[in-house]
Order: sequence, then structure tokens, then C-alpha cells
Amino acid sequence: MQTLLAHSPDVKRQIIGEGQLIEARAVLRRVLARRGLALTSTQEAQIDGCSDLATLERWHDQAVTASSAEEALA
Repeated sequence: MQTLLAHSPDVKRQIIGEGQLIEARAVLRRVLARRGLALTSTQEAQIDGCSDLATLERWHDQAVTASSAEEALA
């Protein structure tokens, strides 16, 4: 694995990027859950389908003060 990553910087960036997306989705869900903001199945799919880290971070920031999951994911 280390050899592959050492010789394939594009693969390494892709793996790191996917890891960041997975973590951002998990953190967003944790904030929403701690605030008692339940997600619908559509909203769950919206989070799962998001592949833009900046959007996930914006949703996270909004989730800190939002009064609903809908508001957080606006």
C-alpha cells in the first residue's frame, strides 16, 4: 500500500479526500444529533450524496445554530 501511495500521488489525494468527506459527514450528523435535529431519509441521502467538502463544512456551521435540520442543510 505504501508503495502504491508513494508512486501514485493522485490515488493518495483521492483516498485522503474521500476520508475528509466521510469525516465531515460524520461530524455533521453528530452535531445534528446532539442538537436533537432529526434527519429525514431525504436529508440523510442529501448528506451521503454530497461530495463537496466546502458544502459539508457550511452545513456543519449552520447546524450549530439552526432550529431544524432543514435550516442546517439550506
